[in-house]
Amino acid sequence: MSQSRASFGPQQHGRRAAYGLPEFTVCRASAATASSQYTSRLQPGMRSAKPLCQTWLRCIAALALLFIVSPVLAADDSAFSTGSVSSTDVSASTAVDSELGSISEAATSDSADEELLLSSAEATYFEENSSDTLDESDGGGIGIVGAFNGISSFTPNSNGAALSLNSELTSLVWLSQNAASSLFSATTDGDITAACAFYNQDGSISKAFFGGTFVSINSTAVGYVAGVDINGNLDSMAGGVDGAVNALFCDHSSQLVYIGGNFTSTVSGLTANVATIRSNSTGALTTYNAAQGIWQGLSFHGLDGPVYDFTKMHESVYAVGAFSSTVDNFSHAALDTQPVNLNACTVTGGNSAEIEGFSDPKNIICPSDIESAGNTWLMRDKLTGFYRIDFPFKITPTILWLMNTRYNGRGTKAIRIEAAQNNQVLQMSYIDPSTNAEVFCTQSCPLLHNYELQAFRFVDNEETLSNITGIIINIIDWYGMGGDARVYADNTFNRPPCQLKPMLASSAYTGDWTETTPASYHGSYLTLSVNKNDLQLESTQNASLTMVPVVPESGFYKVYMSIPGCQNTNTCQSRSTARVAIVMDSMHTLIATVSQRNSVDQDVLIHRGYAPASSNGFSPYLTVSIDTDAEVDDQATSVEVVVDNFRFERDTSYTNLNGVLQIYQDQTSPIRLNGPLYYPLSQSLPNNTIVYAATTGFPNVTHAEETLYLGGQFSSPDGSYANIAQYSNSVISPLNNTGINGIVYSMACINGLLYVGGSFDSTADSQVVVKNIAQYNTTSSGWSSLGGGTDETVTTVTPYSPFGSMAVGLRGNFKTLYADDTPGSVNVTVDGLAIWDAVGMMWAGTPYVKSAPTLLFADVWDDRPNNMALVAGPLSAVAALEANGAVLLDTTPSVQRLGIVGFSLQPDTDNRFAVNSGLWYAKTNDTTPMLVVGGQFQTTGGSTNIAALDNGRWGKLVDGINGEVLTLNNAANLLFIGGVANVTSSDGEESGFYGLTVYNMDKEKVVDIQSLQGPDGSHDSVRINKVAIRADTSMVVVGGNFSTAGGMLGCPYICTFDINENQWSPLTSSTLIDQVVDMAFVDGMLLVAGQFRNGSEPVSYLMQYDFDANSWTEVAGAPNLPGPVSILSSAIGNDGPASVYIMGTSTNDGESYFAKYDKNTISLQNFSIGQQSKINSILEVPRSRIPSSVLGSSSSLNRRDEDTISSGYVLMVSGDLYLSGGQRASNAFFYNNEWAPFLSTIQANGSPGYVSSVFYEIPPTNVYQRHRLSVALVILIAIAIALGITFLIVCIGLIYIYLRNRREAAATASAASAALAAASGGAGTAKIVFSAAERGMSTSEAPMAAAAAVGGGIASMAARQARADGGHYDNGAGAAARGPWSKNGITGEPVSFDNIAPSTGRLNSGSPGGLAGLAAAGRLVASSDTYVQHDDKKSKMYKTGDDDGNESLDSIFESAAAEAEAEAESEARERAVSSSSMEMAVSAAAAAGAAGAVAGAGGARRAAAAAAPEKYTMPVPQHYNSDNSLLTDQMSDVADQTRTSMYRPDSTNPFEQRMALRESQGAFPPAGPFSDGYEDMGHIPMPSPQHMHSEQLAAAALSGATGGAAAAAASRALKNDNRDRSESASTRNTDGEYSGSQSQSPSSRPSAESSTGGSSSTNLPIRDSLKQHPVFYAKFTFSSRETGELGFRAGERVFVIDQSDEIWWMGIVDHGTDQPLEQGVFPATYVSNVPPRSTDWADLM
Repeated sequence: MSQSRASFGPQQHGRRAAYGLPEFTVCRASAATASSQYTSRLQPGMRSAKPLCQTWLRCIAALALLFIVSPVLAADDSAFSTGSVSSTDVSASTAVDSELGSISEAATSDSADEELLLSSAEATYFEENSSDTLDESDGGGIGIVGAFNGISSFTPNSNGAALSLNSELTSLVWLSQNAASSLFSATTDGDITAACAFYNQDGSISKAFFGGTFVSINSTAVGYVAGVDINGNLDSMAGGVDGAVNALFCDHSSQLVYIGGNFTSTVSGLTANVATIRSNSTGALTTYNAAQGIWQGLSFHGLDGPVYDFTKMHESVYAVGAFSSTVDNFSHAALDTQPVNLNACTVTGGNSAEIEGFSDPKNIICPSDIESAGNTWLMRDKLTGFYRIDFPFKITPTILWLMNTRYNGRGTKAIRIEAAQNNQVLQMSYIDPSTNAEVFCTQSCPLLHNYELQAFRFVDNEETLSNITGIIINIIDWYGMGGDARVYADNTFNRPPCQLKPMLASSAYTGDWTETTPASYHGSYLTLSVNKNDLQLESTQNASLTMVPVVPESGFYKVYMSIPGCQNTNTCQSRSTARVAIVMDSMHTLIATVSQRNSVDQDVLIHRGYAPASSNGFSPYLTVSIDTDAEVDDQATSVEVVVDNFRFERDTSYTNLNGVLQIYQDQTSPIRLNGPLYYPLSQSLPNNTIVYAATTGFPNVTHAEETLYLGGQFSSPDGSYANIAQYSNSVISPLNNTGINGIVYSMACINGLLYVGGSFDSTADSQVVVKNIAQYNTTSSGWSSLGGGTDETVTTVTPYSPFGSMAVGLRGNFKTLYADDTPGSVNVTVDGLAIWDAVGMMWAGTPYVKSAPTLLFADVWDDRPNNMALVAGPLSAVAALEANGAVLLDTTPSVQRLGIVGFSLQPDTDNRFAVNSGLWYAKTNDTTPMLVVGGQFQTTGGSTNIAALDNGRWGKLVDGINGEVLTLNNAANLLFIGGVANVTSSDGEESGFYGLTVYNMDKEKVVDIQSLQGPDGSHDSVRINKVAIRADTSMVVVGGNFSTAGGMLGCPYICTFDINENQWSPLTSSTLIDQVVDMAFVDGMLLVAGQFRNGSEPVSYLMQYDFDANSWTEVAGAPNLPGPVSILSSAIGNDGPASVYIMGTSTNDGESYFAKYDKNTISLQNFSIGQQSKINSILEVPRSRIPSSVLGSSSSLNRRDEDTISSGYVLMVSGDLYLSGGQRASNAFFYNNEWAPFLSTIQANGSPGYVSSVFYEIPPTNVYQRHRLSVALVILIAIAIALGITFLIVCIGLIYIYLRNRREAAATASAASAALAAASGGAGTAKIVFSAAERGMSTSEAPMAAAAAVGGGIASMAARQARADGGHYDNGAGAAARGPWSKNGITGEPVSFDNIAPSTGRLNSGSPGGLAGLAAAGRLVASSDTYVQHDDKKSKMYKTGDDDGNESLDSIFESAAAEAEAEAESEARERAVSSSSMEMAVSAAAAAGAAGAVAGAGGARRAAAAAAPEKYTMPVPQHYNSDNSLLTDQMSDVADQTRTSMYRPDSTNPFEQRMALRESQGAFPPAGPFSDGYEDMGHIPMPSPQHMHSEQLAAAALSGATGGAAAAAASRALKNDNRDRSESASTRNTDGEYSGSQSQSPSSRPSAESSTGGSSSTNLPIRDSLKQHPVFYAKFTFSSRETGELGFRAGERVFVIDQSDEIWWMGIVDHGTDQPLEQGVFPATYVSNVPPRSTDWADLM
C-alpha cells in the first residue's frame, strides 16, 4: 500500500468539525459571504446560553416585582413577540410567510474565483455581469430531505451520480467526494480483491487496474488481472497471469504496475514459445508497463512464495508476502540466450533428395530465401531420413528452432530427436497453437506446416543433456539448440552467421596462443606455452586472453572455467596456474588463480556474484594469463595454460528474504552496473515469516527518517516483537506492548498514526484491548482502539482520500462496530465497510455501498487527499455519501451528512422510509435553531415519523406520531405536526395520530386541542397537507382533507387555529370542493391551492383569502391555469411586489407547467421536463449556492426581459426529475429555461430516490402569543410572597425587641452602677456631692446627702488611693470619717471584703449589706438629674420633662433598694436567732452606730427628694408597727428595708421579670464606667481584697438598715473573717499579698437557698410524698397560660412524676407547708437536675 506524506489535518467546515462527519465539497468560494439578518449558526441541537440567561434574568425580575407589588399573580401576560417575557416585536425586512416561517430578503455576491473541487473536469466559473452584481447574504444552510439512503452530485464527465446496479454482476465503481460512476458491471467468475490506479492532476482516475480470482469478464478470458480507463475500456493485459492476484501497486514515476499473488508466470510468457517459458516465470511477482501496454519482467524471475502487499518508501517498492528466496537460478534462465553456430558444426543428411540445389543439408542453416534452390533441404520421395549435427564441442542443448518446407506441397509432419553419441531419444516440448499450452512429446513431435519458426525445448534432466556431442533429427523427430551463456576461446563458435541479437560474445588474445585439438578431446581449445625461463619476461606477462560473454539479464551468476584434462595431451608436467581477472561491474576487478593440473576434463567454479546485463555501455569480461608466481615442476622445461570456455550459470539471488524484498523503482538506472536493483532488508525477519501488510510513514511530524511498518504472522526469537514490527535505519525494532496478539492483515499510516487491521483482540502483552482494529501513535508509542472495535476480521485499512487526508477506510467481514466507553455510544450495524474520522476520533459516514464490497481502494498519491477511490463487488447501489433522508447544503457550498453514525434515521417496522418535511425550529431570532424532520421512519431511540437533531443524533421529540408526517411549522414555542391520520380503537377508546399534533417545545408536552374529522366523519380520513403561520397574529391556518373540528364546528378543508385561545375558527364559507394542497401568504393575503367550484362555473385551482374583508377573492389569471396546482413557493429575492411561483400538472397532457403570480396576474412560463417527472418542491436560491461545475462555464445569469426569476437567483427544483439527454436527477437548478442537474439519490432497494422538500435555515415567523403561567406556579409564587411578608414582619419585630432591650439594659446598668458608686464611695457619690452644690441645694440638705455617702464615698476614695499606692491604706485625711481602711469604721474590726470577687474585683452576689447602702444612695441619685448627665440624650429629656417611654430611674432604684433591704432584713433575722453572745454584742454596737447614720441618710434622702423634679420623686413606702400604727419617717425608712420583694417572676413586664430573676440569684453587680468630666472617678472604686471583710457592716450602716440588719451584717462579717483566715494559706503568697489566681471553693460561695432569700422553695423540707420523685430545679421562670400547665419561678424545685414525653413533662411544685401542691405539665428544657448556684451579675446583665 502506498503512504503519502500529506499535510496534517484537512480543512474543516463548521459542522463537519463538530460532528466529525464526511462531507463532499462541490465547489469553493474565495471569500466568505456576508452574514444575514439571521446569524445563528450553531450546530443543530446545541443550545445557546444567552437566551437562557435572559430568561432567568426576566424570571428573577418578574418574581421580585411580584414580591413587592402584590401577592397575587395575574394569570394572563400578553406579549407581542416570538417568546420573550417583555413585549417586543422582532420583524424581518420584506418577510415572506411560508410553511418555514418568515424569510428575510437575501441574495449573494458572485465569487469570481469559484472552482470545482474533487471533480474530473476543469474548474468552471460564473460569468460576471456588472449590471447584476449582488452584495446581499445568501442566508444559512439549506436542508434537503427525501426518500433516499445515498446521495451524489452530478459531474460533467458522468451521466449519473448515484448508481443503481445489478447485484448479480460484479461492478467496479469509482468514488469521489461528491460523485460515483461505474467503470464496468460484468459477469465474472471470481471476485475483485485488489486494485490500484493512475491519477490525473485533478485527482480523477486516468486508468485503474484490478485483480483477484476471476479469469473472465463477460465471457472474455482474462488472467486474474485487467485494466480499465475512465470511459470503461478494458485492458486485458496480454492475458494476465496464471494465478490469483493478491496485491497491485501503481508506481506513478515509472508507470509500472506491480502485480503480486499466487501465480507463476504471465499468460503471454507461457503461450509465446517454449524458448521464453522459463524466463517469463515471475514467481508471484511481476510488473506491467502501463504506458506501453506490455509486460516488463524484473531482472529476477520472481519469488518462491505468494506476495500479499506493496508499499513504497523513498525510491523503492517493497513487496511483502510468504517467500524466502528469489526464483532466478539456472532452471529459470532464458533458453535462447546462447545460440550455436551450426556452420561450425558437421552437418550431414540421411537419404537426401537428388534434386539439384535441394540435397545439401546446410541449405537450411540461416537460409536467405524460402522454397528456393540453395535454401531448402529435401529428402527422397516416400523415404525416411535424418538430419545430423555434430558439435565441435560438448554442449547442453536447450532449444531447437525448425521451420517446415512447403515446396511443391512437401513438408514434414513429425520428427524424433536422438542424441548422436548414443542414439538416446530425447524428450521435447512445444506450444500447441490451438490451446496455447505447452505439449510434451518423445517419439513423435508434430511440425507446423507453415513458414513460421517452431521452437522445441529439450526437457530431459541435466544429467541426460550434459555433454551432448550432436543430435540426430529423424524425419518424424527433431531436436535443437539452446544453452547457458557461454564464451568460447575459439571465436568462430561465438559468431553464428544468422545471429539476430544486437550483442555477441567475443574473445581476443595477445601473445603466442595456439589452437589445440587433441584426438581424445571433443573439440579444440587455446594454449599458451612459454619456456620455463621466460616466465618473467614482459612478453610472457603481457600475453593474455580476454573473453566477453553476453549476460542476458542482470543477476547473480556462478562463473565456471572449463579446463581440458592434461592427459589428453600428456602435458601434466608443464601445466601451471592460470591467473583470471574477473570484471563483473564497472567498479571492481577480482583476481582468481586457477590450477590446471587436472588430469581429466573439469569445470572449476572461480566466482559467484552479481553481474549486470550486457549493454553497449558495459559488459562483464574475463582476462586469462599465466600466473608467473605459481610454482613450476622442476622437471618441466616449459609452462602452459589452456582455455576452452567460461560458463555463466544463473544463480539464486537471495535466500534470506523472509517475507520482504526491496525493489528499486527504476530498473534501468545506471546504478545497476554497480549492484543489484533488488535486495533484502539489512536485518531480516525470522524464518518462516508471513508478512501480509506493509506501509510507510514518519513516526512523528518532525521526524526526518521515514519508517517501514510490517505486519503479519511472525514473532522474534527473543519474543521482543510479535506480528508487527518497524524497520528504520537498517534495524528492525518492536512497537510498544510487543505488538499484536493476532494476525495483522492490513495497515495504513496517516500523519504519525498507524492504523492496524486484522484478527486480534489485544496487544501482545494483553495490556490494551483492541478488537480487530487498532491505532498506534508513533509519537507517544501508545495503542488505542477505534471505538470499541469490530466483531470480525478487518482485511483492508486504507487512507480514504475522497473524505480528506484524515479519513481511514476499513473493509472486512465485520457486521458490527462496537460501542466504546463514551456515554451514549451504541453498537452500529454495518456491512463490511466503515470510515474512521481521525480528527474527530469517531466513526464517520461512509460512501453508500449496498451489499458487502470485496474491494475498497483509495490512495493519496502526490499528497493529494482528494483522489478518487475504487469499490467493487456484487453491488446493488452506490453513492458518494450515505445519507438517510436528510442532508445539508451549506454556504461553501458543500453537501453534508446529518446524523452521526449509529444515530441516523432508519426505515420503520414496515420497511418504509421517507422524509417529507423539515424545518429549523427556533422560538425567537436569538434562539439556536434545531432541525426537525417528519415523514415515515424511526430513530434508534424508538421515535416514529418525527425526529430532532440534537448534538448530531437523531432523537425522539414527541411520542404517538404513528402516521406519516407531511408538513411541519412552528408558531413561537408551538410545533405543528401535520400528516396522515392513523387512529386505532381498543376497548372503545381511540388513540394514535389524528392528523395534527401541536407540541409545546418549552414544556415538552402535547397541547390538548380539538381533533379534526374527515369528510366521512371519521378521524382516519384526515390529512393535513399544509400548516401556514399568519405573521404578527396568533393565527395558524391549517389546510388538507377534513370537514369539521371538534365534531361540531364546520370548516371544510381549511381552518384557523388561535394559539392563545386554543380553539378553532372557520374562514368565511368557501367554494372548496376538495382538499387544500398548498398555501402561501402574499402581503397578508392567503393564497390557497385546491379545487374551487362556484355552482356550474369551471373549477378554479387557486383562490385567495382577504383577512381584512373576511372574504374569498378571485386570483387574477387563475382561470388560465391548465390544471391543478401542486406547489406554491414564495419568491424571496424579488425586488418588486411579493410574488409566488406556481407549479402544477396540466389536465390535457399530464405535463408539468410553471407559472408566476406577482399579485396582479398569473403568467405561464416556458418549462420543459419529462412527463414522468414528479416535482415535490421548488425553492428560489441565490446563485452562489450553485456549484460552478453544475452551471457550466458558458452559462450566464443575466436578467432576462421577462424577469421570471429574481435577479441573482435560480430555482432549485426537487423530486424525481427526468431531464433531457436521459438524465435522471433528484434535484436540479432551473435557469434561463435550462436545466442543470445537481443531485442524484438512491434508495436501499437500488431504485432511484427522490427529494421531498428543500428549506432554508431562516428566522421564525413573528406571532402574537400570550404567555400564561400555570396554576401551580401561580400558587407557588403566592405562597412565596406570603412567606416573604411573614418573614419581613418577624424580622421587624425582632429588630424592635432588640433595640428596646438594648435601651432598657443600658438604663438598668447605668442606674445600678450609679447606686453602687454612691454606696461604695464611687464616682456616683462624688457626683452627688459636687452636683448638689452646683444645683444650689440648701445647706441643710447638702450635708445630709453627703452624709449618706460619707461611709462609702470618702472611704472608697481613700481605699482607691491606697490601692494605687501598693495596696496599703494611708491614714491620712481620708480617715476623718472612719478609721483605717483595713478596720471597720463602726466596730473597729478588720473588714473581710466578702463582697468582692478575688479574681475579678467585682461584687459578689452575697453582699446584701453593701447593696443596702447602694439602695439608699441610689434613691438620692434617683431623685436628681445629676447622674444622668453622662448621657446627653437622656439628660436633655429629663431636663425638658420629655418621657421617652422607658422606666424612670425612680422605679429602677426603688426596686434595687427594696431588694437590698429585704435581703439585709432576712440575713439579720437569721443571725439574730443563731448568733453567739459576741455576735449580739457586735450587733448592738453596730445598731447603735447605725442609728445615727440612718438618721443622716433619711435626712439626706428627704433633702435630695425635695431638690429633685417632682416627676422623678419616688413615693416612700409606708411601714407600720405590729399594732398597725404608722411608724415615723425615720423608722419607716429603716423598716422599709425589711420587706422581701416587690417583683413577681410571672409578671408580663419584662423588666419586672428580670428583676425577679436577679432577686433569686443574688444582689446587683457593679457597673460603670462613669466618667463625665471626672477622670479620677471613671470607674467604681473597689478596695483591695485584703481590706474587704467587714465592708458589709459599714454598707448596712450607710444604707440605713435597722439594728437587726446591722447586727446580722456584723455577724456575717465575723464568720467571713474566720472563713477567710482558713483560706489565707492558699490565697496569700509568702509576702502576705492576696493571690487572685485561686478561685473560691464551692463551700465558700453562697448557696442557692441563701441567694434566693427565705421565700425560695429550695429552703423548704421535702415532703414524704414527694421524696419518691426525682428532683429538678427550674432554670427559667415558666408562666402557665393554659389549664393543666405548671408555673414556677427560676430556682424552684420541681418534682417530676412523668418523663415519657420528650418535650412536655409532668411535675409538682411545693410552695410551702401552708400552701397546696401544684401539679401540671411544663417544658422539659426549663429544668435541670443540677441545683442552681450563685451567678455573677455579669451573666444577668
